[in-house]
Amino acid sequence: MCYAIPGKIVNLNNKIAIVDYFGEKRNVLNEFENIKIGDYVYAQGGIIIDKIPEKDALEILNFWKEYFFELKKIDQKLSQQRVSQNVNTEVLQILQKVNLNQQLGKDELLKLLQISTTDTNSLNLIYTSANNVRQKELDNACCVHGIIEFSNYCKNNCFYCGIRKDRSILRYRMLPNEIIKTAEIAVKKFGFKAIVLQSGEDFWYNDENLVSIVKEIRKFNILIFLSIGVRSLETYQKLYNAGARAVLIRFETSNKNIFAKLRPQTNFQERIELIKSLKKLGYIIATGFLIGLPNETYEDIINNILLTKSFEPDMYSFGPLIPAIGTPLENVKTIDETTVLKIISITRFVDRQSKILITSSFETLSKEAKRNGLLSGGNSLMINVTPKNYAKLYEIYSNRPNIEKTIEENIKNTIELLYSLGRAPTDLGI
Repeated sequence: MCYAIPGKIVNLNNKIAIVDYFGEKRNVLNEFENIKIGDYVYAQGGIIIDKIPEKDALEILNFWKEYFFELKKIDQKLSQQRVSQNVNTEVLQILQKVNLNQQLGKDELLKLLQISTTDTNSLNLIYTSANNVRQKELDNACCVHGIIEFSNYCKNNCFYCGIRKDRSILRYRMLPNEIIKTAEIAVKKFGFKAIVLQSGEDFWYNDENLVSIVKEIRKFNILIFLSIGVRSLETYQKLYNAGARAVLIRFETSNKNIFAKLRPQTNFQERIELIKSLKKLGYIIATGFLIGLPNETYEDIINNILLTKSFEPDMYSFGPLIPAIGTPLENVKTIDETTVLKIISITRFVDRQSKILITSSFETLSKEAKRNGLLSGGNSLMINVTPKNYAKLYEIYSNRPNIEKTIEENIKNTIELLYSLGRAPTDLGI
């Protein structure tokens, strides 16, 4: 199973290529020198990552042709807006602005977030409206990335984190050759075209190690995401030169007081400036926040969404705080699923063309959370491809979903879900 559909280059203008997918044309960034019009390519995150022989491309396209347009029909049906009786009048007025592609004010965003969990008619209209925007703007593409959690060591002591330095857990580090081999299996056996390399802030992996790992994995012609926390710009420049093209780094909260209390000996402004600088370096940015931190208000949440948008990210990544046993926040009550769904929808209204990740932490809230998130404006997923003996030790929060399942099972369940919703597990252009 491929997690990208090959497309045919129909135009080239400097580093921008136009790629045709069954008559749909997308702009992508081209860094290859030997690409020409008529070539078939794979793209991820809006970047061409590989050139594919025409014979192989046509075989894959022949397979997809049977499904591509059928999936679109399902998605279009599920994304239709459904207006019920007894919908809050203010909600109707706000959503009318959404339908007209008008920018919402902060007070209007707050109003949507404040809708009661008992007002199911208004909530359902918010969700379906967000899904409708997603379908109109981005069609039925849903990117599916693999993630390798290669170390649970971390120098930080964040109050909410299950791999914080002072928590007594069994630690592990994957050796560079193990990381590379795991990536190779994910690509060659399971068909992933984008891999996230994630760890705690573990400086055992120095620049030389990280550059070597990235260079070797880039040979598999995939998009490499880095999720390694705060490092120097010099380090990130080296990793960009080695072939990494995307970074996942959250700022966690826009509230500086909450940040300072829950992230001791870390610096809010340093993290914000790093995200901005990584964008300038040319990285694709995935960023976001935690939901449900102590003393957080609805206004904080809206500020979180707006701060995320200010970075012009390719992907929003946010999820609920799931307390880890043995951390200072272990007794904090987890936020409800409805609130997270509202945040997904509001984010879609704020940034109509972004990718919104449905995080694994959100999946812990209910069996239907992933499905509900995708039907509320979400359009990105990650599948854990970490070897099971390590994955169970990366307890960033308690009761992680799907850890006991095999990679094959998780892929199968994800693909079945996407097909049932009319989504194509792809990442088509920018």
